[in-house]
Amino acid sequence: MKLILALFLTSLMAFAQGPPRGTVQASGTASVSVRPDQATINVSVITQGATAQDAASQNATIATNVQSQLAQALGSSGTVKTVSYSVNPNYTYGKDGTATLTGYTVNNSIQVTLNDLSITGKIIDTATQSGASRVDSLQFTLKDDTDARSQALRAATLRAKSKAEAMAASVGLKIGTFLVIQESGAVVQTIDRTPTAGATATPIQPGQLNVTGNVSISMELLQ
Repeated sequence: MKLILALFLTSLMAFAQGPPRGTVQASGTASVSVRPDQATINVSVITQGATAQDAASQNATIATNVQSQLAQALGSSGTVKTVSYSVNPNYTYGKDGTATLTGYTVNNSIQVTLNDLSITGKIIDTATQSGASRVDSLQFTLKDDTDARSQALRAATLRAKSKAEAMAASVGLKIGTFLVIQESGAVVQTIDRTPTAGATATPIQPGQLNVTGNVSISMELLQ
C-alpha cells in the first residue's frame, strides 16, 4: 500500500509541474586548419657485435656523437633525449630447429623535439651524417592545441544547433534552450612524414594540421 501511495504522489507531482517537454538531439562536427609549430623526429643508432659488450660499446660511441651533433645543430631550438634502449641476442636456426647464437644487436632510439620547423631537414641530415642508422619517424604537432580545439568545438556546436533547428522546423516546432551540450571528442590530426636523407639537403614541408571537434546537444522543443 505504501509503494502504491508513493507512486501515486510522484505521478501527481509530475502532472502538477506540467506535461513532459519534448526534446531534440543533434550532433555536429567541424574542423579547423592550423600550421604546426613543433616537430618530433625519432632516429635509431643500431650496432651489432659478437658480444653484448662489444655491440653496446660501439653503440655508445656512435650515439654520443649523434646526440652531440644534434644538440649543436639545434642550439636553443629544441631538445634531444633517449626514449628507448635495447640489447637483443641474434640467432640462426638449423634445419632441426637448433638455435645458434651469432651475436648481439643494440638499438638506441633518440628523439628530437624541434621548435624551429625551418631546420627540420637540417636536423634529419645531421642525424644521418653523424651516425644514425635510420630515421624512424617525423611528426608535426602543436605545442598547445587549446585555441584550435576551442574553435573547432564552437563551430561544431553551431552546426549541431543548425541541425536541431532544421529537425524542429520539419515538424512545425521551434527549439528552445539548451538542455545538454556534450563534447564527443576533439581530435588533432598529426602530420606524419617518412623522410629519406640523401646527398642533398632533405626537403621538408610541414603542411597543415586539422583539428576536429565533435559535439552532441539536446534542446527543448517549443510550439
